[in-house]
Amino acid sequence: MDDPPQLLQLPDELLGVVICHVPTAADTAAFGLTCRRVRKVVCSSPVWKQHCVTTWQHWDPKHGLSAKLAQPPLQTDWRQLFLQRVDNDLEAALVFKDLVSTQQKRLHRMHEIAEKGHDVQDLMLNLRDRTPDQAEDVLARRWHADAILRMMHRSRAIEVWRRFQTGDDVSTEEALCAFDTFVLADRLGDFAAVERRLDSIAQSIRDKNVDFDDKTVRQKALLIAAYLWSEGLVGMPALLPDEANYHALRNNFITMALLSPTHASLPLQSVAIYCAVARRCGVMATPSNFPRHVHAVVQAPPDQTLDGQPKTSDTGPEFLHVDTWQEPHQLHEDQLRLRLLQTGISAHDHDRQLGPADGRDTLIRASRNILVSVNNARLHHEGGDTPSNEQPYALDPAAAQYAAFWAMSLLVNNNDALAPQRREFLQVLLQQFHNQFPEDFALIQTWVLPMLEGSLEYGQMDDFIEDIIEEDSEPKEPKLRAAEFVEIQYRIGHYFEHRHYSYKGFIVGWDVECKAGPGWIERMQVDNLRRGRWQPFYNIVAEDKSQRYVAEENIQVLREPPIEALLQVAGRYFKRWDDTEHKFVSNIRDQYPDD
Repeated sequence: MDDPPQLLQLPDELLGVVICHVPTAADTAAFGLTCRRVRKVVCSSPVWKQHCVTTWQHWDPKHGLSAKLAQPPLQTDWRQLFLQRVDNDLEAALVFKDLVSTQQKRLHRMHEIAEKGHDVQDLMLNLRDRTPDQAEDVLARRWHADAILRMMHRSRAIEVWRRFQTGDDVSTEEALCAFDTFVLADRLGDFAAVERRLDSIAQSIRDKNVDFDDKTVRQKALLIAAYLWSEGLVGMPALLPDEANYHALRNNFITMALLSPTHASLPLQSVAIYCAVARRCGVMATPSNFPRHVHAVVQAPPDQTLDGQPKTSDTGPEFLHVDTWQEPHQLHEDQLRLRLLQTGISAHDHDRQLGPADGRDTLIRASRNILVSVNNARLHHEGGDTPSNEQPYALDPAAAQYAAFWAMSLLVNNNDALAPQRREFLQVLLQQFHNQFPEDFALIQTWVLPMLEGSLEYGQMDDFIEDIIEEDSEPKEPKLRAAEFVEIQYRIGHYFEHRHYSYKGFIVGWDVECKAGPGWIERMQVDNLRRGRWQPFYNIVAEDKSQRYVAEENIQVLREPPIEALLQVAGRYFKRWDDTEHKFVSNIRDQYPDD
């Protein structure tokens, strides 16, 4: 009988060492198929631990990965865990394939994948970032993968605000970073990355000031502010401080301020960064309630003054007011009180305005700042200077507005005095959900419907959501060109420029005549058009992501490749851009089979 191969003459222990040097999981599995003995060694090899942590960066908390990594390797069945993650990816990939290939149950399938949470994040990132340009449905894959990732991040942000609102242990900076999670997803980093950056800044301050612990609270507070300013981590050191740049949307996000190449932030975010670093250095600091320009309120210990002297009377805590946004300096209380009087705020309300802000008020203020910036972005197009090295992190004003109304709706919940405001917030929130984020139907069911319970709007909203779910579940009713007596000149996917207003967009639907209501027809002066209301009208998506209804006579088809702003949203409706046909390839053929 022939001798076994030299490799199999090795004892199991050395064979296991060899297996640990097989580079990929696929190669390891293939090696295990060579014979029974190798399979046995492969199945019990700790190499699967390495394959687990290198194949997937994101893990659902249910796996307890950190605890498993701290244990001896053989205490966990790493191969079984690897196979579990592979099965999960395969299942999600099949659902994803179905959702991009048919309109029916598309929202349901997006929700089904998003429900898997962290365990599908790597798969979605690969689909979004690594789908080749030559793929037959490249735009659809990238857009839907990104949309699912954003659904997951919105859900996480909402959970943070919910815990913050109910009094759970959520810091102000974490609640503010939930806006970043909601809008930026993970393009710059998650809250853990922000925490690591804040920890690093605090440690740098201590390293540069070896006698830091010997200083008074006042000295520490001003030293921290001076360090942040000198490092360009607060204020707007890198941008021209004009009105457009001051209200630029990017300045509302702590992640952008700390982790992007250009550090710039509004006073509220600068103060939040300062307070987070101060707390890590043992200094109690909170954003203020002061109108217009937020500053930091530093509090001395109960038994000491700001200058380290023992307190001789029970007069309450001593406060230090620090402006961290401009070149750091102490703000004197008498000057602040004078400014409050000059703005019409009565003296009996001064203590509240000068004291530490309630966390909920800080977040509502942040939400309102975002809405101001969204309006500014629409006025100035890009909302101030967008440095070229930040183009990959360009912010979506619609998503930012959506985040602001979600936060305000959650934060004023259960407050009867703010019920009228809540109704106003919810009205805009639901409008955005319907027009731009219908995939969030489960979030609306879970969090918004309970807010409406007992109101007249509850039944209407419940029916509205059920209609969306039902419409998604049923086959689309096809609109056939052959069934129409009027020639529909343009097709789904045509890229065009409006003849009068010059904005660009693409066609996602059509009617043989204007189907809008009489009010819209009158307001838009449709009957004054050359061909009036009886010409075909087209549902279009414009470059600002708005959905519009355009008369055929105002459509001017373009043959050039579409602009980047439209390519980013085209995947909701289309598979790819066809350079030969000079139009997008439709992915809504269930509804428009002839297009």
